[in-house]
Amino acid sequence: MADDGIQLVELAEGFSCYADDEATAHFGYREIFEDDCYAFDLPEAPVVVDAGAGIGLFTLFIKRRYPRARVIAFEPVPGNVRLLRRNLALHGIADDVVIRPSCLGAKPVAAAGFTHLPRLAGNSTLHPEELPAQQRLLARQMGAEKAAALFATAHITVEVEPVSQALREIAPTGPIDLVKVDVEGAELEVLHGVAEDDWPRIGALLIEAGGDRQAVERVLRERGLSVRSARAPYMWPELGIYNVTARR
Repeated sequence: MADDGIQLVELAEGFSCYADDEATAHFGYREIFEDDCYAFDLPEAPVVVDAGAGIGLFTLFIKRRYPRARVIAFEPVPGNVRLLRRNLALHGIADDVVIRPSCLGAKPVAAAGFTHLPRLAGNSTLHPEELPAQQRLLARQMGAEKAAALFATAHITVEVEPVSQALREIAPTGPIDLVKVDVEGAELEVLHGVAEDDWPRIGALLIEAGGDRQAVERVLRERGLSVRSARAPYMWPELGIYNVTARR
C-alpha cells in the first residue's frame, strides 16, 4: 500500500499501475487491453488525443502499441493527474505525452463547477444530473448503503478548454489520427470545441456516449465521418452507454 490509499496494482503478468481503486483499474485494463475496445489501425507515429485520460491506461495502451505515438492527455481530476504522471514514469514513458489538467468543452471556462467522486473517480463529471440513475442501479447490486458511500461527492473547480484551443498550442498542423473521448456526459461539448478547420485533420474518433448518442452521431456524420455504434461492454443496459466509432 502506498501513500494516500494509492496502491501498486498488478493488472496482468508483467503489467502494473498505480491506482486508488483496484476494481476500477482492473475494469479499465480489461476493457482497453484485453477486449480491444479501443483498438485502431494507426500510423507508426500517430497523434492521439486522450480526453478523459483518468489514471492513464489508454495512454499507456497507445504508447505500448505505438512507441512513437504522440499523446495529448486531458484529465481534470487532480488525483488522477498525479496517478497518470506516476504511471507514465513507472512504465518509462518520458517523451511525447503532453498532460493537460483540464476538461474539454465547447468554450473556455477558467473555473467550472465539477462533481468529483473520490471513490469512483472515473464517474466524476460536469453533469451530475446523470449520477442518481447510476447510483440506483448500483444499489440493486450491493445495497443502498454501500452504493451511497461509493457515490459520495466532492465539489471542485476545473479549467475547461476547447480541444482546438489546445491543438493550436501543441499540434497546430498535421493529422490528428485518433480522438478518444470518455468524459461522462460532456461528449457534445467536446465535439463543439473542435474548430471547423480542424475537423478534416481528424482521422478517427472513439466516443463513449449515453443519452446524447444520436446527437453525437449526427455531428460526426455532418463532418463526413462514417459512424458505427455498439453497446459498451460491461455497462448496465439501462444506462444506454454506447461506444461510438467514427472514421474517415
